[in-house]
Amino acid sequence: MYCTSMLLTIQHSAALISLIGALVVVGVVLFLFTTSDQGDEKHEAKKMVYALRGKYFLGLAAVIVVGLVITLGMLPYPKFQTEAPDQTIVVVGSQWSWKMGPGELPAEPKKFKGKSTITLPPGKTIQFLVTASDVTHNFAIYNEQGVLLAQTQAMPGYWNDLRYTFAQGGTFKVLCLEYCGAPHTVMTGKIVVEQ
Repeated sequence: MYCTSMLLTIQHSAALISLIGALVVVGVVLFLFTTSDQGDEKHEAKKMVYALRGKYFLGLAAVIVVGLVITLGMLPYPKFQTEAPDQTIVVVGSQWSWKMGPGELPAEPKKFKGKSTITLPPGKTIQFLVTASDVTHNFAIYNEQGVLLAQTQAMPGYWNDLRYTFAQGGTFKVLCLEYCGAPHTVMTGKIVVEQ
């Protein structure tokens, strides 16, 4: 819940910064329009604009750098990645199924013996270690209302670490969001979170 409100705050800040930048650009354009039809003064206005252009660029660059330095420290990723997960689930995507189950990373993903339906406890941080045995897939978790909750790429030769906490029980769908062939739509799985 804290992360959602922080992200909204960051999004609102980004929107405000974008709005201010847009207003500055509109101001410069209006200045150019109002001074462009004044014959002899056009040359002077052009000099003024070119003189302001360098200062505007440096000011904008400074604002962006300061904004990046301030906001990158607010991102939640390091916080979640340093916490030890309560449970680890291995996920292997294959054309056209998901194999999920507890355990450690298998040396050969094709030989992993998982199931397309798993049961997990609510309120626990689950670490999904996601890969693919053939082509690139996308491991996406949806709630019962069809809202995307979390997703990561499933790529051959790579293990992506996706951590998610199911706050409450229910049945969650696992879908592939990366087109992987004609039967792509049947590549589904199910996560049952006990009440």
